[in-house]
Order: sequence, then structure tokens, then C-alpha cells
Amino acid sequence: MRTEITSTERQAANAALAALAAAGNGFALGQLWEINQDFVGQQVWKWYARNQGTAQAHGLTLEDLKQEGFFAVQYAAEHYSPEKGSFTTYLSLSLQGQIGKVLRGAHIRLVTAEDGREVQVSADVLNGCASLDTPLNDDDAGGDTLALVQPDPAAAAAFEAAEDDICNKELRAILENAIDELPAQEAAAVRGVCLNEKAPADVAAAEGVTVKQISQAKTKALRKLGKNPQIRRWHDAVISVQAWRGTGWGAWNHSGSVEERAVEYLERKEEQRAEAKRAAQMARSLREEARSE
Repeated sequence: MRTEITSTERQAANAALAALAAAGNGFALGQLWEINQDFVGQQVWKWYARNQGTAQAHGLTLEDLKQEGFFAVQYAAEHYSPEKGSFTTYLSLSLQGQIGKVLRGAHIRLVTAEDGREVQVSADVLNGCASLDTPLNDDDAGGDTLALVQPDPAAAAAFEAAEDDICNKELRAILENAIDELPAQEAAAVRGVCLNEKAPADVAAAEGVTVKQISQAKTKALRKLGKNPQIRRWHDAVISVQAWRGTGWGAWNHSGSVEERAVEYLERKEEQRAEAKRAAQMARSLREEARSE
């Protein structure tokens, strides 16, 4: 429970505790804060009432500023001397400096407050934020807020992955049905080489035919599949519908243009094919070594 002290007693206590705190006495610093935290709270509230918009733009609450008051007390204790006047006067100046340091950082710029005053704030663009609770319509305070229109890359990626998974399953089912209608050797060739990414030699060995026969069978199969009505309808749907996905400003701003993403996609696929080819070659080499032994 705090005990009321006079102004003179407070000044004497502040000076003594500041001297001890400056010498590294942590307990004295704590007592100095205890004596002056009400004064700090009053000063912070006065500043916040005049500069609330600036504080909010920097993501600072009243409680944040009160916590900065402790560092102002610490700075004042380390640099105060009785020749500089009363400790509370010096603390007030230290508090202003601490708030300015939090707002400005290393780089500053001048902005005009609502009352016409020029205020120094940080030049860091990250300290010029707006609250996500800001209404989209100033005339409808209870309506939608800025948070509603912010992109969510994680949610978008999850949604797109689920959509792609559904599309891939549907396409695979259509392909399997179309392949089942092909002659046996052609079905084995296109399923083994194209869908399962096996080497033509492995497919040929499994079918008991030559690699040339598998290559010819695959070519015939692909030609027939290209004319399949169900596959053609799927192809047209992808061109007419799916090609428009990710073409808005938000997609361009966060992921680049359609052309850039297409190039990146093809590069990834090419890397995956090259990796699969290297793995297949390594597997064949290992099998040949095992046979030779």
C-alpha cells in the first residue's frame, strides 16, 4: 500500500534512488519506478490523448506506452544530476524522448496531425500500419472491416490444393476408362510409360516385347486418346475455365503474372522429370550390377 509523501520528500527520494540506480542497484530502480509510475501514467495519457492516431498507426497501445515509461525512468536515473533541476522534470523529458525513439526508430519523417501539428514519426513503412478493424465504409461502423478483404495465402493454397486434387482424381478416372478401351499392348505402353513414368525398356521387358514395339504402341495410344470425346471435353474445360484462375490483381501482386507462374510450373515439372529419369537410370544401373555379380 502506497504512502502519500510531500513534493519535497518525493524530490529527495527520487534523487537518492536515482543515484543508487545509476550505480547499478536494481532494487533502487524498482523503488524509483514505484514512486513515479503514477506520474508516468499521467504524462503518457496526456500524450496519447493528443496523438492517438499516430500511436495506432504504429501499432502502439496506451499500455505499450506505459511500459516504455519504465525505460524512461531507467534512462533518467542513469543520466540525472541535481543540477538539472527536479527529477520529475528530467523524467518528463526522458519520457518524451523514449516515446519518440519508439515512434521514429533510426529514420524519421514529418507528418501533419489532425490538429495541424507536425509530428516526427518513423520512416519505416512497416510502422505506418492500419488497423484490421478499420471499417470499409466510414458510414457503416458495424459493417465489414479491412480484415475481410486481406488475402490469406495459406487458405488460398489449401483451397487450390483441394481443388487440384479433385480435378486430378476426375481426370485420372476419365483417362483410366479411356485407356481400358485401348488394345492391351497400347494400354500397357501408355499406362506404364506416361502414367507410371516407367522406362520403356522396363515396360517392354514386362510385356515380353521390344522397346521399339512399346514406343510404337505408346504413339498410337496417345493419338487415339487425343481424339477421345471425354478427354477432349476435359481439355476444353481447362482452357475455358481453369485458365482464368489466378489472373486477378491479387494473384499478380502476391505470386506474379500468369506467364511467370506458367514458366515456374514448367520448370518445376521439368526438374521433377529429370529427377525421375535420374532415379530410373540409377535403378537400372543397380539392377545391372546385381545381375553381373
